[in-house]
Amino acid sequence: MATEATAITAVKQEVRLREWSAQIEAQQASGLTVLQWCAENGIKPKTYYYHLKKVREQFLNPSPSIVPLNVPRQSSDIRIEKNGLQIALPADIAPDTLLALVQTLC
Repeated sequence: MATEATAITAVKQEVRLREWSAQIEAQQASGLTVLQWCAENGIKPKTYYYHLKKVREQFLNPSPSIVPLNVPRQSSDIRIEKNGLQIALPADIAPDTLLALVQTLC
Protein backbone atom coordinates (compact mmCIF):
# COMPACT_ATOMS: atom_id res chain seq x y z
CA MET A 1 0.00 0.00 0.00
CA ALA A 2 2.84 2.41 0.85
CA THR A 3 4.60 1.72 -2.44
CA GLU A 4 1.36 2.39 -4.32
CA ALA A 5 0.99 5.74 -2.57
CA THR A 6 4.62 6.56 -3.35
CA ALA A 7 4.07 5.71 -7.02
CA ILE A 8 0.95 7.90 -7.17
CA THR A 9 2.84 10.79 -5.55
CA ALA A 10 5.67 10.41 -8.07
CA VAL A 11 3.21 10.44 -10.98
CA LYS A 12 1.51 13.56 -9.59
CA GLN A 13 4.85 15.32 -9.28
CA GLU A 14 5.79 14.36 -12.83
CA VAL A 15 2.46 15.66 -14.18
CA ARG A 16 2.86 18.89 -12.22
CA LEU A 17 6.39 19.35 -13.57
CA ARG A 18 5.21 18.82 -17.15
CA GLU A 19 2.33 21.27 -16.68
CA TRP A 20 4.64 23.91 -15.26
CA SER A 21 7.17 23.25 -17.98
CA ALA A 22 4.45 24.05 -20.52
CA GLN A 23 3.49 27.18 -18.56
CA ILE A 24 7.10 28.37 -18.51
CA GLU A 25 7.45 27.76 -22.24
CA ALA A 26 4.23 29.73 -22.80
CA GLN A 27 5.56 32.65 -20.77
CA GLN A 28 8.84 32.68 -22.67
CA ALA A 29 7.08 32.50 -26.04
CA SER A 30 4.63 35.25 -25.10
CA GLY A 31 7.14 38.06 -25.29
CA LEU A 32 5.82 39.39 -21.97
CA THR A 33 7.88 39.86 -18.85
CA VAL A 34 7.30 37.35 -16.09
CA LEU A 35 5.38 39.94 -14.07
CA GLN A 36 3.11 40.83 -17.02
CA TRP A 37 2.48 37.20 -17.91
CA CYS A 38 1.74 36.26 -14.29
CA ALA A 39 -0.73 39.15 -13.96
CA GLU A 40 -2.54 38.07 -17.15
CA ASN A 41 -2.67 34.43 -16.02
CA GLY A 42 -3.58 34.98 -12.37
CA ILE A 43 -0.35 33.49 -11.05
CA LYS A 44 1.74 35.00 -8.29
CA PRO A 45 5.29 35.70 -9.48
CA LYS A 46 6.64 33.95 -6.40
CA THR A 47 4.74 30.79 -7.41
CA TYR A 48 6.04 31.08 -10.98
CA TYR A 49 9.65 31.39 -9.86
CA TYR A 50 9.27 28.50 -7.40
CA HIS A 51 8.06 26.21 -10.19
CA LEU A 52 10.68 27.55 -12.60
CA LYS A 53 13.34 26.50 -10.11
CA LYS A 54 11.79 23.02 -9.77
CA VAL A 55 11.59 22.55 -13.55
CA ARG A 56 15.19 23.64 -13.97
CA GLU A 57 16.35 21.28 -11.23
CA GLN A 58 14.50 18.37 -12.82
CA PHE A 59 15.30 18.90 -16.49
CA LEU A 60 18.43 21.02 -16.69
CA ASN A 61 20.46 19.81 -13.74
CA PRO A 62 20.29 16.02 -13.73
CA SER A 63 21.92 14.24 -10.86
CA PRO A 64 25.64 13.92 -11.33
CA SER A 65 26.78 10.51 -12.34
CA ILE A 66 30.04 8.81 -11.61
CA VAL A 67 31.93 7.92 -14.74
CA PRO A 68 34.87 5.57 -14.36
CA LEU A 69 38.02 6.67 -16.12
CA ASN A 70 40.82 4.49 -17.32
CA VAL A 71 43.98 6.52 -16.90
CA PRO A 72 46.89 4.97 -18.74
CA ARG A 73 49.86 4.21 -16.58
CA GLN A 74 52.65 6.56 -17.44
CA SER A 75 56.10 5.20 -17.65
CA SER A 76 58.44 6.69 -15.12
CA ASP A 77 61.40 5.77 -17.31
CA ILE A 78 63.22 8.05 -19.71
CA ARG A 79 63.58 6.42 -23.10
CA ILE A 80 66.12 7.52 -25.69
CA GLU A 81 66.30 6.09 -29.19
CA LYS A 82 68.84 6.78 -31.91
CA ASN A 83 69.74 4.75 -34.98
CA GLY A 84 67.82 1.70 -33.74
CA LEU A 85 69.49 1.82 -30.31
CA GLN A 86 67.06 2.16 -27.42
CA ILE A 87 68.09 3.14 -23.91
CA ALA A 88 65.73 3.15 -20.93
CA LEU A 89 66.84 5.16 -17.93
CA PRO A 90 65.23 5.61 -14.54
CA ALA A 91 63.30 8.86 -14.10
CA ASP A 92 65.45 9.83 -11.13
CA ILE A 93 68.71 9.75 -13.10
CA ALA A 94 71.13 12.50 -12.19
CA PRO A 95 70.83 15.46 -14.60
CA ASP A 96 74.60 15.50 -15.23
CA THR A 97 74.59 11.84 -16.23
CA LEU A 98 71.63 12.33 -18.57
CA LEU A 99 73.24 15.38 -20.17
CA ALA A 100 76.53 13.54 -20.70
CA LEU A 101 74.72 10.60 -22.28
CA VAL A 102 72.71 12.85 -24.64
CA GLN A 103 75.83 14.77 -25.66
CA THR A 104 77.67 11.50 -26.37
CA LEU A 105 74.83 10.13 -28.50
CA CYS A 106 74.25 13.31 -30.47
